[in-house]
Amino acid sequence: MSAGVAAFEYELPLAETLARVRRLGATRCELLVPGDVTPGSSAAAAEAVAAAGVQVTAVVSRSTPNAPGGEAEGLRLLEHSVDCAAALGAPFAIGYFGAHPSRAPGEAIRRYAELTRPCLARAAELGVTVLVENHFSHAPGDPTSAPDGCAELMGTVGLPSFGLNFDPCNFAIAGVDLMAAYVQLRDVIRNVHVKDTRSYDARRDAGHQGLVVRDVRRGPFLFVPLGEGMSDNDAVLDALAADGYRGPITVEAHTPPDTLDAAFAHGLRYCRERGW
Repeated sequence: MSAGVAAFEYELPLAETLARVRRLGATRCELLVPGDVTPGSSAAAAEAVAAAGVQVTAVVSRSTPNAPGGEAEGLRLLEHSVDCAAALGAPFAIGYFGAHPSRAPGEAIRRYAELTRPCLARAAELGVTVLVENHFSHAPGDPTSAPDGCAELMGTVGLPSFGLNFDPCNFAIAGVDLMAAYVQLRDVIRNVHVKDTRSYDARRDAGHQGLVVRDVRRGPFLFVPLGEGMSDNDAVLDALAADGYRGPITVEAHTPPDTLDAAFAHGLRYCRERGW
């Protein structure tokens, strides 16, 4: 399957977003609920996607059901992403786990499994697989910042309509050995995000206009084009190919808005040169 792009990063009207995807020479992308599509707009969005000749591989939500006070909104966003994915013919709905500083990892995972079971049952009926993306240590209390937590989450939920959105760069930010994480988790990987990062330097990067994230243990990071940072995407892409992975590969950028086209184009070339 050829690589696609995280089109939701454009934050533009859907028609313009889809036009930019096609100008990049891509035919696959991920969209965001509610930024790009909602249950109420999903029929019109499906028509626009079909007219553009684009396949939506996943509908992403920033749902965090484990975050303090985030259960109701997290579940609502997750359910909306499932419904929109079904309407758009996308195989996946992607969310996050969420961090809860006072909830033990095992308790948080069991609670997540119970909370999401109705949503996962609905997803199975609609032919959609719900994925949780591994995160870095963005806040205390997110088990998905480590491979062991991701593995425990997948095993506890234990449903075919549930899997992992594998983001090597997030693990790199967390200081995790990427290939050890890949080997541990490869059987539950259903979708892959690729991007690259380096540490943020307050003096050198003072004028940076793109996204800066902070790991609670390792400090701030910014994002750079694929191959220019610390995430060993080559090793991951090679391992996926060797293992016969046939799921989507999606290029993320998280660079300043005026560089997104160039960053996506670079990322697509990077993946294509490696057989994706």
